[in-house]
Amino acid sequence: MGDAAARLAAAECRIAELTRENERLRSHAEIAADAGASTALSGAVYETLLANVADYALIATDLEGRVILWNQAASDVFGWTGAQRLGQPVADLFTPDDRVAGRVEAEMATAAREGRATDNRWLLRADGSTFFARGELVPLLDGTGGRIGFLKILRDRTEEEIARLELAASRERLQFALDASALIGTWDWLLPQDIVYADARFADLYGVDEAQAASGLPIESYLHGIHAEDRTRVAAAIQAAMEAGGDFSAEYRTVRRDGDVRWIHARGRCFLNDAGRPVRFPGAVVDITTDKLRERRQAALLRLGDEGGFGESVDYTLKALHLLGETLEIGRVGYAKVDPTETFAAIVGEWTAPGLVPLSGRKRIADFGSSLADALRGGMAVVEDVREDPATRDGAAAWEAIGSLSMINLAVQENGRLEVILYLHHTSPRRWSDDEIGFIREVLNRSWTYSRRRRAERSLIETEARLRLAHEAAEIGSFDYDLQTGDMVCDPRCREILGIADDEAVTFAGTFRPRIHPEDQERVEAAVRQATGAEAPGSFDLVFRTAPRDVAGSRTVHASGQSVLADGAPARIVCAVRDVTQAKEAEERQALLTRELQHRVKNTLAMVNALANQTMRRAASAQEGLAAFSARLIALGHAHDILTQTSWTSAPIEAIVAQTLASHGDGGRIAWHGPDIRLTARQSLALALALHELATNAAKYGALSDERGEVRIEWRVDRAERESLRFEWRESGGPPVAAPERKGFGSRLIEQSLAAEFGGEVTVSYDPAGLVCTIEADLQVAPEDNVLPARLGEP
Repeated sequence: MGDAAARLAAAECRIAELTRENERLRSHAEIAADAGASTALSGAVYETLLANVADYALIATDLEGRVILWNQAASDVFGWTGAQRLGQPVADLFTPDDRVAGRVEAEMATAAREGRATDNRWLLRADGSTFFARGELVPLLDGTGGRIGFLKILRDRTEEEIARLELAASRERLQFALDASALIGTWDWLLPQDIVYADARFADLYGVDEAQAASGLPIESYLHGIHAEDRTRVAAAIQAAMEAGGDFSAEYRTVRRDGDVRWIHARGRCFLNDAGRPVRFPGAVVDITTDKLRERRQAALLRLGDEGGFGESVDYTLKALHLLGETLEIGRVGYAKVDPTETFAAIVGEWTAPGLVPLSGRKRIADFGSSLADALRGGMAVVEDVREDPATRDGAAAWEAIGSLSMINLAVQENGRLEVILYLHHTSPRRWSDDEIGFIREVLNRSWTYSRRRRAERSLIETEARLRLAHEAAEIGSFDYDLQTGDMVCDPRCREILGIADDEAVTFAGTFRPRIHPEDQERVEAAVRQATGAEAPGSFDLVFRTAPRDVAGSRTVHASGQSVLADGAPARIVCAVRDVTQAKEAEERQALLTRELQHRVKNTLAMVNALANQTMRRAASAQEGLAAFSARLIALGHAHDILTQTSWTSAPIEAIVAQTLASHGDGGRIAWHGPDIRLTARQSLALALALHELATNAAKYGALSDERGEVRIEWRVDRAERESLRFEWRESGGPPVAAPERKGFGSRLIEQSLAAEFGGEVTVSYDPAGLVCTIEADLQVAPEDNVLPARLGEP
């Protein structure tokens, strides 16, 4: 635009030169007229005139318009000689259109009436071509002042006319472009006079009166229209262009008379004279406010999409409100929740420009316009001036109280009821453009989409966390098997279960299959083939063993898998694995214990049956037999209690002694000591029954039958060749002891059952000082469980 202005200025200078040329031409015409008047067309005078005016064509005619004088310059211009044109009508030199229009007669009439007639027109040459001539037509007078003809003085100015026409067309096109754009303004600053000539658009951008700008104002009048924050920078750029005599280009803000801030891009050039001083500074400005606002909106959208820019702790909706307010340069942006009656709106979140008091609490909707709620039901209410819009006019006082004079309200509705209002307020009346409304919708759509995505992400993260914690708590691992590539992705727990290193690449054939126990490989592969088959794709659930590793044995793994389809065909298998080795062992132990329990119950029942038969058969009376049988069952039960505590594997001998004799203790009259020795279950039961019989006999007939007697129990282990047990029951202080005439069931239980269960010798000595019972047995002997009932059942 600056170059165009320069061309216009140059053309204007050329026009001034042509004007001066016309003045010279007019002077020549006057001289010729005066000469003709004084000499009455004297030949000598005309010869002198023709010789002195060689640069101009001179054509004289009589009153009828026939040529009476034709100089050489006329021949050069028109291509006819004087002999050819003398006596011919001067009208032959005019174009047919001018002849038809009577231009020849009109010029003569004007010259006769006014003393001269301007003659600037297209004329004909001898070859039929045309040229543009600038000239004058003056009347020729005789000595008495009578008119005797006319003199035409002209010059060929075809090139100048073509340049003028092109310049006019260029100026017309430029003006059309300026009018069409409505964004471009031009200036021309004459520096020596400090006068700036500017068009209306340029003046409007700087807040300058248009009429004064056209008449010319000093540069200072325009500098005041530059935004205060940009003024120093622009002044420095102007000064640099003036010093160097070069181009000027800058983007800055201007302030119009109504306070509206516009962004412009100014370009110009400073011209220097021969002395290097600036003389002229033309240029043009383009209003780029729309582009700047668009850039700001795009930057805001990018910023909105930068999810980490505000941190995880910041509410994304408030972030969107912040960006809306700053980008649109408005006073307030917020959202409020509407109560079920649609009467009040409670402020939930808000952003405000500096200096504006934030809204809070509940606001009655009707206070801001009796029909505002109805307008909001349309989804969006756009108000340029709350004092004039029908929806808010009767609530203008409430709007002014909060410092808002224009607004956009968007409503979220559910089931036909207002739920949330998003509001954007400005402190002064404002025309909301379609671009701004589109930007608002875009921000809200992105905010809503992002918030929904973040909620889904959080839900997914929480679900994954719960699943991970559940897997960790249940010690479950997982793998993902790609059926196309054979690759597998295993989590750390799965690698641990299968014994795969953390950095080891995993494939089904090269890594997973070799870690399956050879006896289970075919079964696992068959289950996978069935789950991924085209006819019946689905899931599988199986238990298999891993191959024994260097130091660890085989593990038992429970795998539960599901095939995943892609384009209707199985593509992957997702599987959860769990180490069930301990569970499997516990299951086997449980089965073993169940079998053992069944076996022991049978033995116990057999033992009870034998005790009952032998006790009742030898009892003097049923009452006596029942009492003896009950006591023996109690002793048997004590032994069972101890064995149950040790899972029927073994029992400490001291616990058997203490538990069995607990009911026979009498002021410390029974004492025992010995090392910690563990007996088998059968040995424990036999010793408990034997101790019960010994204690019962001692209470009836032996050391415990009076107050002075006592019992001492001692056991020890001899480690000579093999570990052997010596257990001794010794009574003392009681009445004299004598051997029984016949042995009852209790004696037989002591001698035979103990010997059988311990695999050793049992000796009962009836020493008069007190009974002594001794057991000597190999500790490693573990008789079969069915020996005791068989022995007890012997007659």
